[in-house]
Amino acid sequence: MTLVHEPVAVEDEIEELRREARLMVRPALAPMVDLVVAQLDERGLLPGPSSSVEAGARASDEWAEAVRAVRAAGPPGVAAPDVRSCLLDQARWHASNGGPALLVPIVAGHLGRVAVGDHAEIAGDLGVSTSAVDDAVAFLRARLRPSVLTTGAVAAPVGAPPDVIVRRRGDGLEVVVLDGADLGLGLDPELDALRLAGDSGEWLADRCADARALLDVVDRRAGALRRVATAVVHAQRDFVLHGRAAHRPLTRAAVAAALGVHPSTVSRAVQGAVVALPDGGVLPLAAFFGKAVAVVDCLARMLASPDPPRSDADAVARLGVAGHVVARRTVTKYRHLLDTAAAGRAKRSSP
Repeated sequence: MTLVHEPVAVEDEIEELRREARLMVRPALAPMVDLVVAQLDERGLLPGPSSSVEAGARASDEWAEAVRAVRAAGPPGVAAPDVRSCLLDQARWHASNGGPALLVPIVAGHLGRVAVGDHAEIAGDLGVSTSAVDDAVAFLRARLRPSVLTTGAVAAPVGAPPDVIVRRRGDGLEVVVLDGADLGLGLDPELDALRLAGDSGEWLADRCADARALLDVVDRRAGALRRVATAVVHAQRDFVLHGRAAHRPLTRAAVAAALGVHPSTVSRAVQGAVVALPDGGVLPLAAFFGKAVAVVDCLARMLASPDPPRSDADAVARLGVAGHVVARRTVTKYRHLLDTAAAGRAKRSSP
């Protein structure tokens, strides 16, 4: 099963990133934030300066502050200088939010061995079991992405459970996010009660403390995701039940305001999260956001119909009849996005 493609996600995501980063700096630095966001490439990376003049401009404290704001407002890895740094930022975030701790050293120094499947050598260098490396690499392949801002369809990780499960309960929707207890995680009570003397006792106490800290991280992440996912699912109830045509405009900033948290908190909760829908479909939680999903869906159906619009002006008129009031230049932009997506799909499917 593949995740649904969202043709305007990048535009919405970048625009929201820009607005959220602006909120994190003083007003005088807002233009610098705009400049940083404008220089992100299509993957969300911030390449090095292309000239000595640009390098000089980037040496300022204002530029550094703007970059920090963009990184704080966006998903882990955004505004990284290269793919390795991007993956390392994501690895650090996942490692501190319930993911395998081995992610960081593997990404930092062993990506070449990961590429050729040399897990035993990695395990030997890191002093861990090969099975632990296998688990960390499986997580890496499923969750880490070299592009944090993308337009392509994303394949659901094989065998990976969804982060959020939405079920019908009568006329309502139930949102389930598994915490540590649901996943069968816990500290063995006999081990916790064991009292050893000397160095052995100190070692055991430290390991138990580490285990409690990890369980706390898992539960806190589940709690934050549960709050965000519940707000998002209930705001997009019709989208869940009836599909893209019923999608309502929704931004991360709006959800943050409703929950009383910072927009970056919502962005981090949404990053990489996958939702299982009542009809068996699977979507990224990010697909619940956007301002023009229903409009683009309606336009796509019109263009694919036996009687497509004769011009963008004709499309504007037909969209108006369907209840979507948009400008002609907006229709032109969405049509180009749909054409680009269709060309990309055709290229991927060609022999």
